[in-house]
Amino acid sequence: MIEDGKWCEYPALAEIVGNSLALLLAATGVLYLLWAAGLTFPFSNEQALARSLIGRRGITQIPSRLSFVYISLLFFAAAIAAFLLGGFSEAVPRSKPFLLPVGLLLTLVFFGRGIAGVLPAFERAAPEQPYLSLNRRLYSPLCALAGAAFLFLTLALPNWSWRFNQLFG
Repeated sequence: MIEDGKWCEYPALAEIVGNSLALLLAATGVLYLLWAAGLTFPFSNEQALARSLIGRRGITQIPSRLSFVYISLLFFAAAIAAFLLGGFSEAVPRSKPFLLPVGLLLTLVFFGRGIAGVLPAFERAAPEQPYLSLNRRLYSPLCALAGAAFLFLTLALPNWSWRFNQLFG
């Protein structure tokens, strides 16, 4: 049952989804920070890491450690957004006007990555194994699932229809 734009039968569902998503995104951010620091866990060396994460033809090393730091910061920002969308925006009242646009943006980003990752053009651009198989089995489905979670969290916001009117005029 939906009442005032919020799932009333499962009031804690948004909190559970938000916390779980935030935990997974933060763990991914930590992994990227470790890789930026030079650790190759769980891969045997830097070439295996690059072939598993980047997948460009003939890649032998990661592009830049600084780019991994930027990616980790983006994952941490998405984790904070998931945490706030999960019902903890009361702790940061100034974040409330930004929840809808941020939730929609993250929905589009993660859904877009999930869908684009299985397109033939994307696969031709990154044909290296094991990236190609990891992308098909893990990366793209997880991104699409994260997009679905962000969509759920955005729609679970109280008075979300009012927020759409505020966003789109």
